Amino acid sequence: MTPKSDRTASQPSQSPTAPVSRRQGGRDQQSAGNPPPGPQASTAQDWHALLGGRTPTPVQAAAVPALLAGRDVITTARTGSGKTLAFLIPAAARGIGVRAVSGMRPEVLIVTPTRELAVQVRDVARELGMTAGRITGGITPAQTRREASGKGVIVGTPGRLKDLINQGELNLAALRYVVLDEADELLSLGFLRDVGDILRAAQQQVQAAPGDRKLQLAMASATFPAEIRAVAERFMRHPERIDVAPAQQADIPQQQDILGGATDADHLLINTGREELMDVAAEQIREALRNPGGCVVVFCRTKSSVQRRAKQLATLLPEETVSPLEGNMDQKKRERTMGLLREGASRVLVATDIAGRGIDLPEVRLVIHMDVAATPEDHVHRSGRTARAGRKGVNLVLLIPEQRALWQTVRRRLPEALRPAPTPEEGQIDPAIQQKQGQGRTQPGRSLGQPGQQTSTQKGAMKEQGGRPRESRKGKVGAAPTSAGTGAGRVGPQRARRRR
Repeated sequence: MTPKSDRTASQPSQSPTAPVSRRQGGRDQQSAGNPPPGPQASTAQDWHALLGGRTPTPVQAAAVPALLAGRDVITTARTGSGKTLAFLIPAAARGIGVRAVSGMRPEVLIVTPTRELAVQVRDVARELGMTAGRITGGITPAQTRREASGKGVIVGTPGRLKDLINQGELNLAALRYVVLDEADELLSLGFLRDVGDILRAAQQQVQAAPGDRKLQLAMASATFPAEIRAVAERFMRHPERIDVAPAQQADIPQQQDILGGATDADHLLINTGREELMDVAAEQIREALRNPGGCVVVFCRTKSSVQRRAKQLATLLPEETVSPLEGNMDQKKRERTMGLLREGASRVLVATDIAGRGIDLPEVRLVIHMDVAATPEDHVHRSGRTARAGRKGVNLVLLIPEQRALWQTVRRRLPEALRPAPTPEEGQIDPAIQQKQGQGRTQPGRSLGQPGQQTSTQKGAMKEQGGRPRESRKGKVGAAPTSAGTGAGRVGPQRARRRR
């Protein structure tokens, strides 16, 4: 059965000739279309059936054969390119995670940064015929046992997975395959310790079990900063790197950051003022939703601004149902919000960056950055909510004077294909105005995660949501083209992650 999710759509969202860079042990390899030789070669010939006859996307065509051959893989590809199927199909094709098991003793473990993504990946695994359950916050211990017992695949968030491992309820001795989905987020400051503990426990339990099994590890994300990549590789055995990047990034040095993104979207910017911000946003939303169907996602930097702006937009757009989504909401409210959006009962989502990674929504016509993202990686993930699975969309930055300095920092590191056309106003930066907005704590050109410089906000990063930054006015639209966590959590430079 072919999964319905846009995030895992098997219809190519990139040209089949999109550049695919494959590297193993630090050496570039040619991207071969044929499956690699090995004991799984016959299985590799059959995996296409799990796509329901559709053409594999570039990331699926490159990653699935490598994973079927038993290699560890780091995959970087733009959002909406089919990464979820790329790491689920190799397990399903070999019958791993398909049968029911005894208790909580999975064969496949998939770790995600958010509850919403965990539920989504679980559902896709079930559509492939795998027995799948989830372990996340927001549900009771009894619900967790009902959900996860007997399942060959468990999808979960780091905090809850680690808790159940420590309590002895989650047994990893039968594991054969582990996936870190949105791996750059999972290996950042907010999650590094827990993910390191989980992987170490998995390796120890598998090694102690009878037999001579090796644990296969896959990591997937739309962005993979170079320092995080170095951390990730310490968990893996000679990992093969598969980078499916925009055409401008075909020749990517081994040490360079990889940033995918919504290359099929129109990327626009409007300079406006704080007083006009909500009116401009409402006007853009009204225009995007003029025809039936589709939805709009509005990104804000803080939980309080999400709630406040959702109420303001609901007043300005009485014809629409406006839904907030942020980390302080309980799980039932969050699931109800996602249900309303997928059913079309609500067409406007106002969210923190919790909605930036992996969450699949039907036909997002417009993404609005009402606050500038804290990092280029966050901007890429936000923008990837639109223009998915071959559809068109618009990625719009609403830029107020207070956030121009931060925007200049973010813009410089975005792939060329994701940059809106420059405007004269955005370069006119008044330091006093930036300080008023609180941007003085993040100087242009400085990394957000320098070691030894954690703020109190960063120290309190949420385990289940990973953390994020803080808050984001009428003009003309510019034309546009797009270590190892070892449990100690002290390896390598890490970007700071704040609460969201």
